[in-house]
Amino acid sequence: MRIFSKTILLALSGALSISVVGAPAFAGVDAPDGPAAADLTTHGAVNTRADLAAAYWTPERMAAAIPVPATELPAADHPTEVAGPQGEQGRAEPAVPISATSIQDAALAGVDTGSVATRWRGSKFSAPASTSGRVFFVADDGLNYTCSASTVNSGGKDVVFTAGHCVHGGGAGRSWFDASTWTFAPSYNAKKKNPTPYGLWTAWQLWSLSGWTDSGDRTHDIGAAVMQTDGWGTHIVDAVGGQGIEWNWPLEQYIYQFGYPARAPFNGKTLQYCSNWTYNDGGHEGIDCNMTEGASGGPWLDDFDGTFGWLDSVNSWVFWDSAGTRYKWNGPYFGEGARLLYEAVANL
Repeated sequence: MRIFSKTILLALSGALSISVVGAPAFAGVDAPDGPAAADLTTHGAVNTRADLAAAYWTPERMAAAIPVPATELPAADHPTEVAGPQGEQGRAEPAVPISATSIQDAALAGVDTGSVATRWRGSKFSAPASTSGRVFFVADDGLNYTCSASTVNSGGKDVVFTAGHCVHGGGAGRSWFDASTWTFAPSYNAKKKNPTPYGLWTAWQLWSLSGWTDSGDRTHDIGAAVMQTDGWGTHIVDAVGGQGIEWNWPLEQYIYQFGYPARAPFNGKTLQYCSNWTYNDGGHEGIDCNMTEGASGGPWLDDFDGTFGWLDSVNSWVFWDSAGTRYKWNGPYFGEGARLLYEAVANL
């Protein structure tokens, strides 16, 4: 069993102290300066007992974890403003792992699937399989849940992006999920003898936007986790690679959408993907895809070359017809909020 830890450096000036007594302590982290800095919030979970999470998430518990439930909202709950660029365009480049065992054939970028989710057949030791994974956590209701997520390259090499509702319940009366159990399994594949080829990585801090945590506003449904290094001090992006990320790009993009749908007819065992054009869906970013719940938080990759691309949104909300068939997803537009969130966690 791999044990994961985070090295924490504190200036002992007498103004700040953190106490850990068998459970995470909490310390606030200042948001960066800027006109939208108030949209950021942090859950500074200093988790020095990551071995507890690894022990908690047995194969049986992972298999039984349930997707975060989603409710289809009426059209009146959609925003009235069209999502689009809110400032200067920006990008952070993707990164290959330090000791890459294989690089995907870029020709796979031409394997389109449209709105019908298809199992990703590429190598589990190469992106996007190695950068994508399932998330497992205990939510604020005490139950075991699962989402999807992706590593993103950054200066600290420790960042994972997901949906806001995969780190916090969203809105008044809800709270942060248990960071000491928030676990990311890159390249998860329960059809293999070893479903977690890169082990289980545990969060150090969980982040989101206050528009989600305070109001449950889906336009702010973005979450991030700063992961702990492993027992050898390896950062997760150095181990598995990291996708790029972009903000303030045009809303309409041709993207590859990944996730681990766990509701029938899917079972959460393998990485699935759709490929399609995004579009304005009542102010949200929409895409046609039949993935089900469990895919929440999975990456939308722009300019995907078969291995790497740029995170342009994440799976946020799924819609279904009168027969219960899932047919489209919404994702939050990555504008200034996504930029500020990324800049806040990039070098922690």
